[in-house]
Amino acid sequence: MNQKWINRDALVSNAKFFKGFAPKICAVVKAGAYGHDMIKVAEILNPYVDFFGVANSDEAQRLKIALPQAKIIILGKCENFNLLHEFYLTAVSVADIKKAIKLNLTQRCFIKLCVGMNRFGIDCKNNNLLKKVKNLIKNYDFAGFSVHFSNISSKKVTKNEYQLFLKTRAYLQKPYPVCFGGSGARNLPCDILRVGIGLYGYGDANLKKVLGLVGKVVQLRSLKKGERAGYDGTFKAKRKTTLAVVSVGYGDGFDRSGFKKFYVEIGGEKFKVVGNLCMDACFVDVTGGLVKVGSSVNLLDDAQQMAKKLHKCTYEVLTAFNNFRGEVHIK
Repeated sequence: MNQKWINRDALVSNAKFFKGFAPKICAVVKAGAYGHDMIKVAEILNPYVDFFGVANSDEAQRLKIALPQAKIIILGKCENFNLLHEFYLTAVSVADIKKAIKLNLTQRCFIKLCVGMNRFGIDCKNNNLLKKVKNLIKNYDFAGFSVHFSNISSKKVTKNEYQLFLKTRAYLQKPYPVCFGGSGARNLPCDILRVGIGLYGYGDANLKKVLGLVGKVVQLRSLKKGERAGYDGTFKAKRKTTLAVVSVGYGDGFDRSGFKKFYVEIGGEKFKVVGNLCMDACFVDVTGGLVKVGSSVNLLDDAQQMAKKLHKCTYEVLTAFNNFRGEVHIK
């Protein structure tokens, strides 16, 4: 009934856009490819990117089954370094670096350097720690240095973090490939650019939106003036009203209270969502419209605009659609 649409041409166009900024691209497909669909997105991008980035071993294993030859980087903290035999891992501590050396698989391991995010990685302001790392890696080749900038929208912050990275790399005296993330780091010189939300159409006017969500009108209700609908009777008809019951709810990733701020498209017309969202359904005021049971309902136009209305970030809105129940289609 419900459908999630992935625009192949838009996705490929976005990948090609980022290919112009670095020799190699790592497509970040964690969290279901930001709510799109990890496997379908990866299958489309496979001819156009060099690596795929995932958050953990579960995602890596799923992707490996679908694309056995793909180069997959587990970007998060990984406890089982024996996975270096199958995947590229990220060392976020001295202990992780030692594990990679012990297995003699350092060329499949990236060293995470922390320049300001303070999430994962070797603290580049800790001289004692850097000295330990320098002594450990002096006789080994690792896959690269991995960095994630904390506030790419701030030129001042990014410049300071980039300078700290350059200082750290010079001190460590290793010309490993440089892997920068995310999409906003494209203007900084690197060997591998990790691209996340930009692949899906956000962050630059040159990018194209990839995701579309479609529901169905499952029933039409006629209300008299003063009649109510939904949990707690939150919608009250101010006139004779026709409500369309649509086949999506908060169980599909939509915000329960905030969704009533939105309009959806049915047959080329815009109609307002009303009342409280149900788990599996919502109400749309279609009074005066040419709407029938079975009509398709376009639910998502721009996740960034939706995020602004909900006072959330675009990432949060998109990844919630991992819960969207329905068939996934490519167009």
